[in-house]
Amino acid sequence: MRGRHPQVTRAARRRGRPLAAQADRYALYQKSVQSPEFDIALMNRIYRAHNGRPPLLLREDFCGAAALACAWAGSRRDRQAYGIDLDPEPLAWGALHNWQALPEEARRRVQLMRGDVRTARTPRADVIAAHNFSFFIFREREQLRDYFRSARRQLAEGGLLVLDVLGGSDTQTEDREEVRRIGGGVRYVWEQKRYDPINSRALFAIHFAFKDGSLLQDAFTYDWRMWTIPELRELLAEAGFAFSEVYWEDAEAETGEGSGVFRRRERAGAEACWMAVIAAGMRAPR
Repeated sequence: MRGRHPQVTRAARRRGRPLAAQADRYALYQKSVQSPEFDIALMNRIYRAHNGRPPLLLREDFCGAAALACAWAGSRRDRQAYGIDLDPEPLAWGALHNWQALPEEARRRVQLMRGDVRTARTPRADVIAAHNFSFFIFREREQLRDYFRSARRQLAEGGLLVLDVLGGSDTQTEDREEVRRIGGGVRYVWEQKRYDPINSRALFAIHFAFKDGSLLQDAFTYDWRMWTIPELRELLAEAGFAFSEVYWEDAEAETGEGSGVFRRRERAGAEACWMAVIAAGMRAPR
């Protein structure tokens, strides 16, 4: 991911320094995209169903600013978390804003590491989370299988690798935008710029628009391979996982939008845009 300079309307220039130039893109990202408490509750539910006890040690791969790792440590006094990312900028921001915001006792139970998730070594985790479709940066089967194989070796007995997945026909279109308000007069804009059906490669961007007319364009950009669920489950099996299961997000009856409720499913309808969670482990489900 990388940031870009804000675009500014003439009106915003006349009023002085635009809001986009003052914005903190990581704070806006966390406000608009992330929900650590929801993720923790879902991972806790899935892990308990397999092990009959709560998970205690989390490894957050591709952690960025480590919002999930820090929230994990803050959720219980007996929980530990490791956050790993290659990019030093979001790690530094997360240390200042997320890690420092924790009580001192909780900070001692979080370790942030700069490194490649395929080679980084940590204590074996109850849960390894690769969220926000972060593993889509691996565009070749061998790369992704190597990551899955490495993650499997870093799991404790009964541990789970938890991935979120995005798909549907709407994600395979070009020049499409989703806009929603996130408060404070700010609008979040998700843009689908390109899609190549031959290699299933897509280019996306996040922008933030402000009430003074200024625009923080390309605050984050993503060049992903759009992996399908069958491909991912096949690669997980090739990497040595004994099972994988899919948790599908229910749709609201009135709007058709995602409800935030994920249930284990074997089949699903052809929704235009969907989100799912895959949990993979080494011990057969009960």
